[in-house]
Amino acid sequence: MNDHSHRGRRRTAGFLAAASLLVPAFLATGASAAGAAGSNALTVKAGEYTYKLSGSPKAGWTEITFDNAGVEHHMMAVVPLKDGVTTKQLKAAAESEDDAAFGKIAGKGEVSGTPQLLSPGEKTTVVTKLSAGHYGMLCFVAAPDGAPHVAHGMVKTFDVSSGKSSLTPPKDGVVDVAVSDSGITIPGSGLPAHGWAKITNATSVPRSVTLARYLTAGATFEQADAWFDGFFATGKADGEAPASIVGGAAGIPPSGSAYVELDMEKGNHVLVSENDEQDDDPNPLHVDFAVK
Repeated sequence: MNDHSHRGRRRTAGFLAAASLLVPAFLATGASAAGAAGSNALTVKAGEYTYKLSGSPKAGWTEITFDNAGVEHHMMAVVPLKDGVTTKQLKAAAESEDDAAFGKIAGKGEVSGTPQLLSPGEKTTVVTKLSAGHYGMLCFVAAPDGAPHVAHGMVKTFDVSSGKSSLTPPKDGVVDVAVSDSGITIPGSGLPAHGWAKITNATSVPRSVTLARYLTAGATFEQADAWFDGFFATGKADGEAPASIVGGAAGIPPSGSAYVELDMEKGNHVLVSENDEQDDDPNPLHVDFAVK
């Protein structure tokens, strides 16, 4: 596998806790999310410790919905694989933590702009491009026993066909969000409760973006960052979480964009971005805003 998959495994500490993840599974049928046209959807439902995928993904623009129906935090780390690699082989390579083992099964290319880590009971949708090929999906979040979820069987393989997607990115209700070296720029009024955010990476490195809702009055990014850093290192919670991770997009390449659907409750939120080329970015960018 590529370096992104290793970062996804190592970086289960920190607020973003997921570096290049993505999962192609698609809504088998039905309309696309509001604002997008055409059809090519994928749904990934996570639980303890399983993924349930539905749909028949085609290459091109894809609507990916990640639903964490479990009671633990879960992530989708998606990596390209060689044709024919099995779930058993992928699990063995992940558990070995051996670069050579990953190299033997790794495919070409990378995945980007896919759903991020989610807190229990949260759901998110993104629109991004996928290439045809064979992929693996894994969760590296630590379970209460300290072992990563992949060790408990949370791993899956799937395929994206070479058929052409008819989906196009959303045009209605879209707000622009730009990530630069100095910070994150959002509309002066903040982000709307509903609609889409087109997140553009204006830096020279791949970046991931995470959207979270503060759960306690007066909670700060620093408190949430420290809580998640400890939780993802051990799998054990130190009190109640200050925030709930409700969406985001992983591994957005330089000059690239991803579309994240906005479906937020009223209250205070934070948008965070980390440098994917660092195992644990010591200076993540963040911007707070209120949803009214």
